[in-house]
Amino acid sequence: MDFTEIMQLISDKKIEYVKIGAPDIEGVFRGKRVASKFFLGSQDDGFAQCDVLFGWDIAENVLPNLKASNWERGFADIVMRPDPSTFALVPWEENVASCICDLWTEHGEPVSISPRYLLSNLVERARSLGYEPMAASELEFRFFRETQVSLREKDFGPHLTPLNPGMNCYAISQASADDHLLGRIARMMRDHGVEIEGYNREHGPGMYEMNIHYGNALTAADRTMLFKTGVKEICYQLGFAATFMAKWNDQEDGSSGHSHMSLWDRTLERNLFWDEQDPAHMSATMRHFMAGVLSKMPEFMPLYAPVINSYKRYIEGTWAPLNTTWGMDNRTCAVRVINNGRRAIRIENRVPGADANFYLVFAAMLASGLYGIERKLELPAPLSGNAYDTETVVQAISSGQIQPLARNLTDATKLFERSEVALEYLGADFVEHFATTRHWEVREYEKAVSNWDRRRYFELI
Repeated sequence: MDFTEIMQLISDKKIEYVKIGAPDIEGVFRGKRVASKFFLGSQDDGFAQCDVLFGWDIAENVLPNLKASNWERGFADIVMRPDPSTFALVPWEENVASCICDLWTEHGEPVSISPRYLLSNLVERARSLGYEPMAASELEFRFFRETQVSLREKDFGPHLTPLNPGMNCYAISQASADDHLLGRIARMMRDHGVEIEGYNREHGPGMYEMNIHYGNALTAADRTMLFKTGVKEICYQLGFAATFMAKWNDQEDGSSGHSHMSLWDRTLERNLFWDEQDPAHMSATMRHFMAGVLSKMPEFMPLYAPVINSYKRYIEGTWAPLNTTWGMDNRTCAVRVINNGRRAIRIENRVPGADANFYLVFAAMLASGLYGIERKLELPAPLSGNAYDTETVVQAISSGQIQPLARNLTDATKLFERSEVALEYLGADFVEHFATTRHWEVREYEKAVSNWDRRRYFELI
């Protein structure tokens, strides 16, 4: 939406407040609400926001020894400058709009660890090479007949009441039973500018998948953040709760965040992954891009699986990849090639969970893919058959065809912070900050005592 349209909506008194903010390191949309007249008056100067957005963890515990935000600097302000192109009405709130901001220091420099800034930089790098990266996310998540109060009364589980108790994967009748909520979400998101291509019941009680329409990589990340935020807001308004946790219960399937990407020409007339002459219709550009994504997947794993719980999802035979495999329309592989048309050809990265920050997911895919193109990396042979088959995997690893993925956040973070490609494409400031936050997450987990501990040890030890 351009600024003239925004001014008209406000002058017509159709907007009273604007939700302004930006993604934090975890991808949470954080900011504030401002009265519409003050939104109009601060376009040049922006809005002050405490830099603690990058100084705490997801539980809002302040981390020590961070360069970007700390006690020594007094948690200074950063400046939120709205991006008018992201301005949108919020259909589930009366006379409210939202606008995503870019973040700047008080000295006029971009906040280098901001996930949106990181992805914007990589998009510009791709454009300088003649590419327009297009992306989309499809998210699996859970709905519960719980409120914010009842969640705490039940200590967040495991005995929560799902929206729909059966498994019922792909069952139209069961999806229809839930459409008072799911249909409302789909329509509200469409009117919010986040178009949903389709949705279906998934393999778990109260579990659904929604597919967000593709766009350029930055827009796709914006839409994913707005979608996750909006789903929670709509649920809270109606007395439900939703979670995008990768694994909410050890007895049920995890929630994936499959991520699609392709490179187009700058006019968006041609998908540059398509080659009419190639037997598989895969261009050299696509092969180099995929080779980069696969080669650097172990080093970028914390961006795909950012928290302790993320790694509960990576279990043999659960549709979550364990190694850097790829295949043609093979859902057991880490990267699935979809090539059923010159416009539709793309890669699907099946490693990320729904819990990931998709600014960082798309940044990781784009950085590693561009690395593959710029170095002309050779794509290894595809994996045929079941990527969970032990003998097949052992042979592929021993031959150097594939690499194993880290199975915990500690190992993943160690690879990430040593990655030369991460330093080059993401920047030293971000790598240091993100690695520090992941090590903190591990330490917080290691000192926690869970119900698992009590059930296992209380009586007999």
